[in-house]
Amino acid sequence: MATDLNNCRDLLLPEYPKDSYCESCLLRLPDSNSNATSIRSVSQNFYSVSTQYSSVRYQLLSMIIKKTFSEETMSYDGSPFMFCDEHRGLNLAVGFRLEDVHARGNERRYCLILSLEKSDSWGENEAFQILSDNWQFIIESFAKLINHVKIMSREQLNRRQTDFAQIMGGTYLRENKQKLPVSLADIVGDELIFLRIHKWNTFILAKIKSAGTETLDSDGVKDIVEN
Repeated sequence: MATDLNNCRDLLLPEYPKDSYCESCLLRLPDSNSNATSIRSVSQNFYSVSTQYSSVRYQLLSMIIKKTFSEETMSYDGSPFMFCDEHRGLNLAVGFRLEDVHARGNERRYCLILSLEKSDSWGENEAFQILSDNWQFIIESFAKLINHVKIMSREQLNRRQTDFAQIMGGTYLRENKQKLPVSLADIVGDELIFLRIHKWNTFILAKIKSAGTETLDSDGVKDIVEN
């Protein structure tokens, strides 16, 4: 999230080569004919950006993601995992998995990460205080989004199993040796899923930002994700 339009522009690159990303990793927007590579919105005077490639934070975010997915103690059952160091800052991650016959082990692993960096105005202690003050709100909000995605994924999987059984008379989840990259949009059957996640992230960050003036609850997340 950026505090003004100039900071927002700093986070964006006009274009980047999409062919360098596989389908399962690509931020896929609804209009396949569009060259758009990022999403930007404004909420309560805060500019929110979702992008595949951040011009100023790519290296840091790559370090955080690699740390999260390579950590042996990381689980994918919705349990929170927190880590902090000088280079990556304070991070809270919640992992989950979705069934996919085209993935290794017939599942794909995903993770929601809240990252708090040190800045000139506040340091590590302030980052821990923000996380502590908003812990329940963040965990509940993550859980609601994950549950929503899981329900959509299960419904899409059931539809595919039914269609496959009607056409082939077999079991959709039988062993498939051909492993293919598949977008989250296809797994959940929703071309707007990344727009919904962007909207959800904007809501979460705006609420955390305004936490000093109001009591937080996660009741609004469900409506934002589903609308």
